[in-house]
Amino acid sequence: MLFNSFIFIGVFLPVTLALWWLLKAKAGMRIALAWLVVASLFFYAAWDVRYLAVLLTSVGVNFWLGGIILREAARADNSLAKRWMIVGVIFNLLVLGGFKYAYFLASNFFAVFGKAAPFESLVLPLAISFVTFQKIAYLVDCQRGMVLKHDPLDYLFFVSFFPQLIAGPIVHHRPLIAQTVEDKNPLFGNTEVLASGLCFFSIGLFKKIILADSLARYATPVFDLARQTVPDGESAWQGMLAYTLQLYFDFSGYSDMAIGLALMFGFKLPINFSSPYKATSIIEFWRCWHMTLSSFLRDYLYFPLGGSHQGVAAGYRNLWVTMLLAGLWHGAGWNFLLWGALHGSFLVLNHAWRYALSAFPVLDAAWRRVPAAALVAVTFLLVALAWVLFRSPDLATAWHLYQSLLHPFSGTGLPHPHWHSAAALLESFIGLSAEFGWVWVAIGLLIVMSLPSSAQLLSYDPTPNAPYSIKRRFTLGLLTGVCLWFSLKWMATRPATEFLYFNF
Repeated sequence: MLFNSFIFIGVFLPVTLALWWLLKAKAGMRIALAWLVVASLFFYAAWDVRYLAVLLTSVGVNFWLGGIILREAARADNSLAKRWMIVGVIFNLLVLGGFKYAYFLASNFFAVFGKAAPFESLVLPLAISFVTFQKIAYLVDCQRGMVLKHDPLDYLFFVSFFPQLIAGPIVHHRPLIAQTVEDKNPLFGNTEVLASGLCFFSIGLFKKIILADSLARYATPVFDLARQTVPDGESAWQGMLAYTLQLYFDFSGYSDMAIGLALMFGFKLPINFSSPYKATSIIEFWRCWHMTLSSFLRDYLYFPLGGSHQGVAAGYRNLWVTMLLAGLWHGAGWNFLLWGALHGSFLVLNHAWRYALSAFPVLDAAWRRVPAAALVAVTFLLVALAWVLFRSPDLATAWHLYQSLLHPFSGTGLPHPHWHSAAALLESFIGLSAEFGWVWVAIGLLIVMSLPSSAQLLSYDPTPNAPYSIKRRFTLGLLTGVCLWFSLKWMATRPATEFLYFNF
Protein backbone atom coordinates (compact mmCIF):
# COMPACT_ATOMS: atom_id res chain seq x y z
CA MET A 1 0.00 0.00 0.00
CA LEU A 2 1.42 3.36 -1.05
CA PHE A 3 0.99 6.72 0.67
CA ASN A 4 0.21 8.17 -2.77
CA SER A 5 -2.68 5.80 -3.55
CA PHE A 6 -6.41 6.42 -3.27
CA ILE A 7 -6.93 3.31 -1.14
CA PHE A 8 -4.49 4.66 1.45
CA ILE A 9 -5.77 8.25 1.42
CA GLY A 10 -9.45 7.40 1.10
CA VAL A 11 -9.79 4.21 3.15
CA PHE A 12 -6.82 3.07 5.26
CA LEU A 13 -5.81 6.43 6.73
CA PRO A 14 -9.25 7.76 7.74
CA VAL A 15 -10.35 4.41 9.21
CA THR A 16 -7.09 3.92 11.12
CA LEU A 17 -7.07 7.51 12.36
CA ALA A 18 -10.73 7.55 13.42
CA LEU A 19 -10.43 4.28 15.37
CA TRP A 20 -7.18 5.47 16.96
CA TRP A 21 -8.77 8.63 18.35
CA LEU A 22 -11.96 6.78 19.35
CA LEU A 23 -10.15 3.96 21.17
CA LYS A 24 -7.76 6.35 22.88
CA ALA A 25 -10.70 8.35 24.24
CA LYS A 26 -12.92 5.39 25.20
CA ALA A 27 -10.58 2.46 25.94
CA GLY A 28 -7.26 4.07 26.83
CA MET A 29 -3.80 4.40 25.33
CA ARG A 30 -2.76 0.74 25.46
CA ILE A 31 -5.79 -0.49 23.51
CA ALA A 32 -5.36 2.33 21.00
CA LEU A 33 -1.66 1.50 20.67
CA ALA A 34 -2.53 -2.15 20.05
CA TRP A 35 -4.91 -1.06 17.28
CA LEU A 36 -2.15 1.04 15.70
CA VAL A 37 0.17 -1.99 15.73
CA VAL A 38 -2.49 -4.16 14.06
CA ALA A 39 -3.14 -1.48 11.43
CA SER A 40 0.60 -1.08 10.79
CA LEU A 41 1.07 -4.83 10.32
CA PHE A 42 -1.88 -4.87 7.93
CA PHE A 43 -0.27 -1.97 6.05
CA TYR A 44 2.94 -4.01 5.75
CA ALA A 45 1.13 -7.23 4.76
CA ALA A 46 -0.80 -5.42 2.02
CA TRP A 47 2.43 -5.34 -0.02
CA ASP A 48 3.15 -9.09 0.34
CA VAL A 49 1.62 -11.08 3.18
CA ARG A 50 4.34 -13.75 2.91
CA TYR A 51 6.95 -11.39 4.32
CA LEU A 52 4.85 -10.54 7.36
CA ALA A 53 6.05 -13.84 8.85
CA VAL A 54 9.66 -12.81 8.19
CA LEU A 55 9.09 -9.47 9.92
CA LEU A 56 7.33 -10.98 12.95
CA THR A 57 9.93 -13.74 13.37
CA SER A 58 12.74 -11.22 13.28
CA VAL A 59 10.87 -8.96 15.70
CA GLY A 60 10.34 -11.89 18.09
CA VAL A 61 14.00 -12.92 18.06
CA ASN A 62 15.18 -9.34 18.57
CA PHE A 63 12.77 -8.73 21.44
CA TRP A 64 13.97 -11.93 23.14
CA LEU A 65 17.61 -10.89 22.65
CA GLY A 66 16.86 -7.41 23.95
CA GLY A 67 15.48 -8.90 27.18
CA ILE A 68 18.62 -10.99 27.69
CA ILE A 69 20.89 -8.02 27.01
CA LEU A 70 19.00 -5.81 29.47
CA ARG A 71 19.16 -8.50 32.16
CA GLU A 72 22.90 -9.01 31.72
CA ALA A 73 23.58 -5.28 31.47
CA ALA A 74 22.05 -4.76 34.92
CA ARG A 75 24.70 -6.96 36.53
CA ALA A 76 28.03 -5.74 37.87
CA ASP A 77 29.90 -7.70 35.22
CA ASN A 78 28.00 -6.90 32.06
CA SER A 79 30.45 -8.44 29.59
CA LEU A 80 27.82 -11.02 28.68
CA ALA A 81 25.49 -8.20 27.62
CA LYS A 82 27.98 -7.09 25.02
CA ARG A 83 28.41 -10.64 23.75
CA TRP A 84 24.66 -11.10 23.39
CA MET A 85 24.45 -7.73 21.67
CA ILE A 86 27.07 -8.89 19.16
CA VAL A 87 25.07 -12.08 18.62
CA GLY A 88 22.00 -9.96 17.90
CA VAL A 89 23.84 -7.71 15.47
CA ILE A 90 25.22 -10.73 13.63
CA PHE A 91 21.74 -12.30 13.48
CA ASN A 92 20.25 -9.15 11.93
CA LEU A 93 23.09 -8.77 9.46
CA LEU A 94 22.76 -12.42 8.42
CA VAL A 95 19.04 -11.96 7.75
CA LEU A 96 19.73 -8.79 5.79
CA GLY A 97 22.62 -10.43 3.95
CA GLY A 98 20.64 -13.54 3.08
CA PHE A 99 17.93 -11.57 1.35
CA LYS A 100 19.92 -8.65 -0.01
CA TYR A 101 23.49 -9.77 -0.69
CA ALA A 102 23.51 -13.56 -1.13
CA TYR A 103 22.80 -13.44 -4.86
CA PHE A 104 25.30 -10.60 -5.43
CA LEU A 105 28.08 -12.53 -3.68
CA ALA A 106 27.19 -15.83 -5.34
CA SER A 107 26.92 -14.36 -8.83
CA ASN A 108 30.33 -12.70 -8.53
CA PHE A 109 31.91 -15.85 -7.10
CA PHE A 110 30.58 -18.14 -9.84
CA ALA A 111 31.40 -15.54 -12.51
CA VAL A 112 35.09 -16.19 -11.78
CA PHE A 113 34.53 -19.73 -13.07
CA GLY A 114 32.38 -18.58 -15.96
CA LYS A 115 29.16 -19.91 -14.43
CA ALA A 116 25.88 -18.45 -13.28
CA ALA A 117 24.75 -18.43 -9.66
CA PRO A 118 22.86 -21.63 -8.74
CA PHE A 119 19.83 -19.64 -7.53
CA GLU A 120 17.85 -16.58 -8.53
CA SER A 121 17.92 -13.29 -6.67
CA LEU A 122 15.31 -13.00 -3.94
CA VAL A 123 12.59 -10.39 -3.80
CA LEU A 124 13.52 -8.14 -0.87
CA PRO A 125 11.09 -7.97 2.03
CA LEU A 126 9.74 -4.45 2.18
CA ALA A 127 11.76 -2.09 4.40
CA ILE A 128 14.27 -4.77 5.40
CA SER A 129 17.21 -2.33 5.46
CA PHE A 130 15.48 0.32 7.55
CA VAL A 131 13.92 -2.17 9.97
CA THR A 132 17.27 -3.94 10.37
CA PHE A 133 18.98 -0.70 11.35
CA GLN A 134 16.27 0.11 13.91
CA LYS A 135 16.50 -3.35 15.48
CA ILE A 136 20.28 -3.15 15.66
CA ALA A 137 20.05 0.29 17.27
CA TYR A 138 17.62 -1.13 19.84
CA LEU A 139 19.97 -3.95 20.84
CA VAL A 140 22.92 -1.57 21.13
CA ASP A 141 20.81 0.84 23.19
CA CYS A 142 19.83 -2.06 25.47
CA GLN A 143 23.50 -2.83 26.07
CA ARG A 144 24.23 0.85 26.72
CA GLY A 145 21.42 1.11 29.28
CA MET A 146 19.34 3.51 27.18
CA VAL A 147 16.18 1.35 27.05
CA LEU A 148 14.11 1.98 30.17
CA LYS A 149 11.03 -0.10 29.34
CA HIS A 150 11.21 -3.45 27.55
CA ASP A 151 7.58 -4.09 26.71
CA PRO A 152 6.28 -6.26 23.80
CA LEU A 153 3.54 -3.83 22.74
CA ASP A 154 5.89 -0.85 22.88
CA TYR A 155 8.51 -2.76 20.92
CA LEU A 156 6.03 -3.81 18.23
CA PHE A 157 4.86 -0.22 17.93
CA PHE A 158 8.45 1.04 17.70
CA VAL A 159 9.32 -1.40 14.92
CA SER A 160 6.09 -1.38 12.92
CA PHE A 161 4.63 2.17 13.18
CA PHE A 162 3.52 2.52 9.57
CA PRO A 163 4.46 6.17 8.80
CA GLN A 164 8.18 5.35 9.19
CA LEU A 165 8.08 1.60 8.55
CA ILE A 166 8.99 1.52 4.86
CA ALA A 167 11.60 4.21 4.24
CA GLY A 168 12.32 5.91 7.51
CA PRO A 169 13.18 8.20 9.09
CA ILE A 170 15.22 5.85 11.28
CA VAL A 171 13.89 6.33 14.81
CA HIS A 172 15.17 5.37 18.23
CA HIS A 173 13.12 3.51 20.82
CA ARG A 174 13.38 5.86 23.79
CA PRO A 175 12.16 9.16 22.25
CA LEU A 176 9.32 7.45 20.38
CA ILE A 177 8.03 5.35 23.28
CA ALA A 178 8.23 8.35 25.63
CA GLN A 179 5.50 9.93 23.50
CA THR A 180 3.05 7.09 24.22
CA VAL A 181 2.57 8.33 27.80
CA GLU A 182 -0.70 10.15 27.34
CA ASP A 183 -0.48 12.70 30.15
CA LYS A 184 3.02 13.72 29.05
CA ASN A 185 2.28 14.18 25.34
CA PRO A 186 0.77 17.61 24.64
CA LEU A 187 0.07 16.69 21.00
CA PHE A 188 -2.76 14.27 21.76
CA GLY A 189 -6.11 15.86 21.07
CA ASN A 190 -4.53 18.99 19.57
CA THR A 191 -6.45 19.90 16.39
CA GLU A 192 -3.75 22.38 15.43
CA VAL A 193 -1.23 19.55 15.32
CA LEU A 194 -3.66 17.48 13.25
CA ALA A 195 -3.98 20.34 10.75
CA SER A 196 -0.20 20.71 10.65
CA GLY A 197 0.16 16.99 9.98
CA LEU A 198 -2.27 17.26 7.09
CA CYS A 199 -0.24 20.16 5.70
CA PHE A 200 3.00 18.16 5.96
CA PHE A 201 1.34 15.21 4.24
CA SER A 202 -0.06 17.41 1.46
CA ILE A 203 3.30 19.04 0.75
CA GLY A 204 4.97 15.62 0.64
CA LEU A 205 2.26 14.27 -1.66
CA PHE A 206 2.75 17.23 -3.99
CA LYS A 207 6.51 16.64 -4.05
CA LYS A 208 5.99 13.00 -4.98
CA ILE A 209 3.09 13.23 -7.45
CA ILE A 210 3.73 16.52 -9.20
CA LEU A 211 7.49 17.01 -8.94
CA ALA A 212 9.26 13.65 -8.50
CA ASP A 213 7.05 11.64 -10.86
CA SER A 214 7.17 14.40 -13.49
CA LEU A 215 10.95 14.60 -13.36
CA ALA A 216 11.11 10.79 -13.60
CA ARG A 217 9.70 11.04 -17.12
CA TYR A 218 12.89 12.79 -18.20
CA ALA A 219 15.36 10.79 -16.11
CA THR A 220 14.18 7.22 -16.73
CA PRO A 221 14.37 7.21 -20.58
CA VAL A 222 17.95 8.53 -20.48
CA PHE A 223 19.15 5.87 -18.05
CA ASP A 224 17.27 3.19 -20.02
CA LEU A 225 18.96 4.35 -23.23
CA ALA A 226 22.36 4.37 -21.54
CA ARG A 227 22.00 0.65 -20.84
CA GLN A 228 22.31 0.06 -24.59
CA THR A 229 24.40 2.91 -25.95
CA VAL A 230 25.98 6.30 -25.26
CA PRO A 231 23.25 8.97 -25.28
CA ASP A 232 23.80 12.47 -26.63
CA GLY A 233 25.39 14.98 -24.27
CA GLU A 234 22.38 17.20 -23.72
CA SER A 235 20.13 14.25 -22.89
CA ALA A 236 22.72 12.91 -20.43
CA TRP A 237 22.91 16.21 -18.56
CA GLN A 238 19.15 16.58 -18.54
CA GLY A 239 18.68 12.99 -17.34
CA MET A 240 21.30 13.33 -14.59
CA LEU A 241 19.86 16.59 -13.26
CA ALA A 242 16.29 15.31 -13.57
CA TYR A 243 17.17 12.23 -11.50
CA THR A 244 19.07 14.33 -8.95
CA LEU A 245 15.92 16.37 -8.38
CA GLN A 246 13.57 13.39 -8.69
CA LEU A 247 15.39 11.55 -5.91
CA TYR A 248 15.27 14.61 -3.67
CA PHE A 249 11.56 15.29 -4.15
CA ASP A 250 10.70 11.57 -3.94
CA PHE A 251 12.53 10.89 -0.68
CA SER A 252 11.96 14.24 1.01
CA GLY A 253 8.31 13.93 -0.05
CA TYR A 254 8.08 10.54 1.66
CA SER A 255 9.77 11.95 4.77
CA ASP A 256 7.35 14.90 4.87
CA MET A 257 4.42 12.51 4.52
CA ALA A 258 5.81 10.31 7.31
CA ILE A 259 6.16 13.31 9.64
CA GLY A 260 2.67 14.48 8.71
CA LEU A 261 1.07 11.09 9.28
CA ALA A 262 2.79 10.71 12.64
CA LEU A 263 1.57 14.15 13.70
CA MET A 264 -2.00 13.18 12.85
CA PHE A 265 -1.68 10.43 15.46
CA GLY A 266 0.04 12.77 17.94
CA PHE A 267 3.66 11.63 17.51
CA LYS A 268 6.79 13.44 16.40
CA LEU A 269 9.34 11.86 14.08
CA PRO A 270 12.85 13.23 13.44
CA ILE A 271 13.60 15.47 10.47
CA ASN A 272 15.34 13.72 7.60
CA PHE A 273 16.10 16.64 5.27
CA SER A 274 17.26 20.21 5.77
CA SER A 275 17.75 21.69 2.28
CA PRO A 276 20.77 19.46 1.45
CA TYR A 277 21.22 20.85 -2.07
CA LYS A 278 21.99 24.25 -0.53
CA ALA A 279 25.05 22.75 1.18
CA THR A 280 28.38 24.49 0.61
CA SER A 281 30.41 21.29 1.14
CA ILE A 282 30.03 17.52 1.08
CA ILE A 283 30.34 17.49 4.87
CA GLU A 284 27.37 19.85 5.15
CA PHE A 285 25.48 17.86 2.52
CA TRP A 286 25.64 14.70 4.63
CA ARG A 287 24.51 16.64 7.69
CA CYS A 288 21.39 17.68 5.79
CA TRP A 289 20.65 14.66 3.54
CA HIS A 290 18.95 11.60 5.08
CA MET A 291 19.90 12.96 8.47
CA THR A 292 18.75 9.95 10.49
CA LEU A 293 20.89 7.60 8.39
CA SER A 294 23.91 9.90 8.81
CA SER A 295 23.38 9.92 12.58
CA PHE A 296 23.02 6.13 12.68
CA LEU A 297 26.20 5.59 10.67
CA ARG A 298 28.10 7.99 12.93
CA ASP A 299 26.86 6.53 16.23
CA TYR A 300 26.71 2.82 15.38
CA LEU A 301 29.47 2.39 12.80
CA TYR A 302 31.96 5.26 12.65
CA PHE A 303 32.40 5.61 16.42
CA PRO A 304 32.59 1.82 17.07
CA LEU A 305 35.27 1.62 14.37
CA GLY A 306 37.28 4.05 16.48
CA GLY A 307 36.26 7.38 15.00
CA SER A 308 39.22 9.74 15.00
CA HIS A 309 40.49 8.80 18.47
CA GLN A 310 43.48 6.94 17.03
CA GLY A 311 44.71 9.86 14.95
CA VAL A 312 43.78 11.82 11.85
CA ALA A 313 44.76 9.08 9.38
CA ALA A 314 42.73 6.46 11.26
CA GLY A 315 39.78 8.84 11.37
CA TYR A 316 39.92 9.30 7.60
CA ARG A 317 40.14 5.53 7.12
CA ASN A 318 37.15 4.90 9.39
CA LEU A 319 35.16 7.60 7.64
CA TRP A 320 35.90 6.11 4.23
CA VAL A 321 34.98 2.58 5.39
CA THR A 322 31.75 3.91 6.91
CA MET A 323 30.71 5.48 3.62
CA LEU A 324 31.73 2.37 1.68
CA LEU A 325 29.41 0.30 3.87
CA ALA A 326 26.73 2.97 3.55
CA GLY A 327 26.89 2.48 -0.20
CA LEU A 328 26.58 -1.28 0.22
CA TRP A 329 23.60 -0.79 2.56
CA HIS A 330 21.74 0.98 -0.25
CA GLY A 331 22.12 -1.91 -2.65
CA ALA A 332 23.97 -5.09 -3.58
CA GLY A 333 25.95 -3.93 -6.57
CA TRP A 334 29.34 -2.60 -7.58
CA ASN A 335 27.73 0.70 -8.51
CA PHE A 336 26.58 1.22 -4.92
CA LEU A 337 30.00 0.27 -3.57
CA LEU A 338 31.66 2.78 -5.88
CA TRP A 339 29.08 5.42 -4.96
CA GLY A 340 29.90 4.90 -1.28
CA ALA A 341 33.63 4.93 -1.97
CA LEU A 342 33.26 8.13 -4.00
CA HIS A 343 31.40 9.93 -1.22
CA GLY A 344 33.89 8.57 1.30
CA SER A 345 36.69 10.07 -0.78
CA PHE A 346 34.80 13.36 -1.08
CA LEU A 347 34.41 13.51 2.71
CA VAL A 348 38.04 12.65 3.39
CA LEU A 349 39.21 15.36 0.97
CA ASN A 350 36.74 17.83 2.48
CA HIS A 351 38.01 17.17 6.01
CA ALA A 352 41.64 17.33 4.85
CA TRP A 353 40.94 20.67 3.15
CA ARG A 354 39.38 22.03 6.35
CA TYR A 355 42.44 20.89 8.26
CA ALA A 356 44.68 22.70 5.75
CA LEU A 357 42.60 25.88 6.11
CA SER A 358 42.97 25.78 9.90
CA ALA A 359 46.73 25.32 9.56
CA PHE A 360 47.28 28.14 7.05
CA PRO A 361 45.49 31.40 7.98
CA VAL A 362 46.38 33.07 4.68
CA LEU A 363 44.78 30.26 2.72
CA ASP A 364 41.74 30.38 4.99
CA ALA A 365 41.35 34.12 4.45
CA ALA A 366 41.47 33.64 0.67
CA TRP A 367 38.97 30.77 0.83
CA ARG A 368 36.48 32.88 2.77
CA ARG A 369 36.28 35.24 -0.20
CA VAL A 370 34.89 32.52 -2.45
CA PRO A 371 31.17 33.25 -3.00
CA ALA A 372 28.84 30.83 -1.22
CA ALA A 373 26.89 30.37 -4.47
CA ALA A 374 30.02 28.96 -6.13
CA LEU A 375 30.53 26.47 -3.28
CA VAL A 376 26.87 25.41 -3.48
CA ALA A 377 27.17 24.92 -7.25
CA VAL A 378 30.33 22.79 -6.96
CA THR A 379 28.88 20.67 -4.14
CA PHE A 380 25.64 20.15 -6.02
CA LEU A 381 27.52 19.12 -9.18
CA LEU A 382 29.66 16.59 -7.29
CA VAL A 383 26.56 15.10 -5.67
CA ALA A 384 24.71 14.97 -9.00
CA LEU A 385 27.63 13.26 -10.75
CA ALA A 386 27.79 10.66 -7.98
CA TRP A 387 24.04 10.00 -8.32
CA VAL A 388 24.76 8.57 -11.78
CA LEU A 389 26.37 5.56 -10.09
CA PHE A 390 23.51 5.38 -7.60
CA ARG A 391 20.82 5.29 -10.31
CA SER A 392 22.55 3.15 -12.92
CA PRO A 393 21.65 -0.57 -12.86
CA ASP A 394 25.25 -1.50 -13.71
CA LEU A 395 28.68 0.01 -14.29
CA ALA A 396 28.34 -0.09 -18.08
CA THR A 397 25.32 2.21 -17.91
CA ALA A 398 27.17 4.62 -15.62
CA TRP A 399 30.18 4.62 -17.96
CA HIS A 400 28.00 5.44 -20.96
CA LEU A 401 26.50 8.37 -19.12
CA TYR A 402 29.83 9.69 -17.86
CA GLN A 403 31.12 9.57 -21.44
CA SER A 404 28.18 11.70 -22.54
CA LEU A 405 28.49 14.11 -19.63
CA LEU A 406 32.09 14.81 -20.61
CA HIS A 407 30.88 15.79 -24.10
CA PRO A 408 27.78 17.92 -23.43
CA PHE A 409 27.43 19.07 -27.05
CA SER A 410 27.67 15.62 -28.61
CA GLY A 411 24.75 14.14 -30.55
CA THR A 412 21.74 15.85 -31.95
CA GLY A 413 20.25 16.95 -28.62
CA LEU A 414 16.58 17.23 -27.83
CA PRO A 415 14.10 18.48 -30.42
CA HIS A 416 12.99 22.09 -30.17
CA PRO A 417 9.26 22.63 -29.85
CA HIS A 418 7.11 24.59 -32.26
CA TRP A 419 3.89 25.92 -30.80
CA HIS A 420 1.11 27.54 -32.78
CA SER A 421 -0.93 28.86 -29.86
CA ALA A 422 -0.84 29.52 -26.16
CA ALA A 423 -3.30 26.65 -25.68
CA ALA A 424 -0.94 24.25 -27.45
CA LEU A 425 1.94 25.40 -25.26
CA LEU A 426 -0.09 24.86 -22.08
CA GLU A 427 -1.26 21.45 -23.30
CA SER A 428 2.32 20.47 -24.07
CA PHE A 429 3.50 21.57 -20.62
CA ILE A 430 0.75 19.78 -18.72
CA GLY A 431 1.25 16.71 -20.88
CA LEU A 432 4.94 16.73 -20.02
CA SER A 433 6.29 16.71 -23.55
CA ALA A 434 9.98 15.90 -23.78
CA GLU A 435 10.76 19.46 -24.90
CA PHE A 436 9.97 20.67 -21.38
CA GLY A 437 12.64 18.62 -19.61
CA TRP A 438 14.79 21.66 -18.98
CA VAL A 439 11.76 23.60 -17.76
CA TRP A 440 11.07 20.96 -15.11
CA VAL A 441 14.74 20.86 -14.14
CA ALA A 442 14.71 24.66 -13.78
CA ILE A 443 11.53 24.51 -11.66
CA GLY A 444 13.07 21.84 -9.45
CA LEU A 445 16.29 23.80 -8.98
CA LEU A 446 14.36 26.96 -8.17
CA ILE A 447 12.37 25.15 -5.48
CA VAL A 448 15.29 23.39 -3.76
CA MET A 449 17.60 26.41 -3.92
CA SER A 450 15.23 29.22 -2.97
CA LEU A 451 12.36 27.86 -0.86
CA PRO A 452 12.56 26.79 2.81
CA SER A 453 12.24 23.17 3.79
CA SER A 454 8.87 21.90 4.97
CA ALA A 455 10.14 21.77 8.56
CA GLN A 456 11.25 25.40 8.37
CA LEU A 457 7.99 26.46 6.75
CA LEU A 458 5.92 24.82 9.48
CA SER A 459 8.29 25.65 12.38
CA TYR A 460 8.61 21.94 13.14
CA ASP A 461 10.61 21.01 16.25
CA PRO A 462 11.14 17.23 16.44
CA THR A 463 11.86 17.33 20.19
CA PRO A 464 9.02 15.26 21.71
CA ASN A 465 8.05 17.68 24.49
CA ALA A 466 8.75 20.95 22.66
CA PRO A 467 5.75 23.27 22.25
CA TYR A 468 4.22 23.07 18.81
CA SER A 469 3.18 26.06 16.75
CA ILE A 470 1.89 26.45 13.23
CA LYS A 471 2.58 29.81 11.62
CA ARG A 472 0.47 31.71 9.06
CA ARG A 473 -2.60 29.50 9.46
CA PHE A 474 -4.54 30.90 6.51
CA THR A 475 -1.57 30.69 4.13
CA LEU A 476 -0.73 27.15 5.19
CA GLY A 477 -4.37 26.12 4.97
CA LEU A 478 -4.45 27.47 1.44
CA LEU A 479 -1.17 25.65 0.69
CA THR A 480 -2.66 22.39 1.98
CA GLY A 481 -5.72 22.77 -0.23
CA VAL A 482 -3.72 23.62 -3.34
CA CYS A 483 -1.25 20.76 -2.85
CA LEU A 484 -4.04 18.26 -2.22
CA TRP A 485 -6.14 19.46 -5.16
CA PHE A 486 -3.33 19.23 -7.71
CA SER A 487 -2.03 15.94 -6.31
CA LEU A 488 -5.42 14.19 -6.25
CA LYS A 489 -6.22 15.54 -9.73
CA TRP A 490 -2.99 14.10 -11.15
CA MET A 491 -3.42 10.84 -9.19
CA ALA A 492 -6.73 10.32 -10.98
CA THR A 493 -4.95 10.15 -14.35
CA ARG A 494 -1.80 8.21 -13.38
CA PRO A 495 -1.10 4.92 -11.62
CA ALA A 496 0.53 5.20 -8.19
CA THR A 497 4.30 4.77 -8.33
CA GLU A 498 6.57 3.36 -5.63
CA PHE A 499 8.94 5.60 -3.73
CA LEU A 500 12.55 5.20 -4.84
CA TYR A 501 13.79 4.22 -1.38
CA PHE A 502 11.42 1.25 -1.35
CA ASN A 503 14.20 -0.49 -3.28
CA PHE A 504 16.62 -0.15 -0.36
